[in-house]
Amino acid sequence: MSFTTRSFGLFAVLTLASLVACGDDSSSGGAGGAGGSGGDAAGPGSTSAGTGVTSGVTTSGATTGSATTGVTTSVTAGTGVTGTGGGDTTTSTATGSTGSGSCDIFCSDFEDGALPSEVQFYPEYLRASMGDYVTLDSTGHSGSRSVKVSGTGFSQMLGVPVPSTFWGRIYLKGDSASQMGHNTYIAATTGDGDPNNGEDIRIGEHQCQLELNRKSDDKEMLSNGGMYMCSGGVKLAADTWYCLEFHYNGPGREVRVFVDGAEVEAMHVTDWGPYDYKLFKFGFEKYHGGNKTMWYDDIALGTERIGCDT
Repeated sequence: MSFTTRSFGLFAVLTLASLVACGDDSSSGGAGGAGGSGGDAAGPGSTSAGTGVTSGVTTSGATTGSATTGVTTSVTAGTGVTGTGGGDTTTSTATGSTGSGSCDIFCSDFEDGALPSEVQFYPEYLRASMGDYVTLDSTGHSGSRSVKVSGTGFSQMLGVPVPSTFWGRIYLKGDSASQMGHNTYIAATTGDGDPNNGEDIRIGEHQCQLELNRKSDDKEMLSNGGMYMCSGGVKLAADTWYCLEFHYNGPGREVRVFVDGAEVEAMHVTDWGPYDYKLFKFGFEKYHGGNKTMWYDDIALGTERIGCDT
């Protein structure tokens, strides 16, 4: 089943920039490591398999999702990504896992063997070495392929142009459970894709749970309600697909987050902004903690909530 995307103008890319500076996050050298964030010391990533989403969610809408136990699975070596995006193609494919809403901004299940032209790698100064971080892997949520991001440096993200208000849904899994260290999975940014530019509102992991984080002042909303400890909150198990939904309303100052159809109330904010978002980004951005490999599939961005139906 195919869906037509609405193309947006490509953004100008920057030349080599210094690495990110956001709150307590700092980096040095090359593509950079990073320092502390959120006021706690760096800690090792958690490697124990969990039992799916454990707490911190309020049921809202149809709850679906994939595996609920942290069963380890083998991963077949992936294939290289063809090109770096930016072509003239304006059609991407999805497999019907778009729920009741419409992915009228962008959607893809990555089954075509190449990244859709709307998708660009960031930061731009590492784009020539994109193949070291991003492949189309032969494991998928709904089909035979997904995007595999090897989080081994500071920032390896893929970006899609978006309006200032949008809904989104993406399936993701990681090779380790939620880490104690602070890292990002997805973000909406007002900038041009470089992690140093603009405001980033980021969804990722910290203190062994899902969290929401603002780059400019490092303000953070932990899914356990704000306790800086690996207790409670929404914990993502290793090697398990999750449906992550999000609503970014830049002018309305609102962000909402859902996991497997259930809203994470502790991550709902109504006073961050106003912002004029330009890009939605997904991949891995590491501030402190261990490296991590992430898989993403069945991405859908639209003007209405899309859902987790498969």
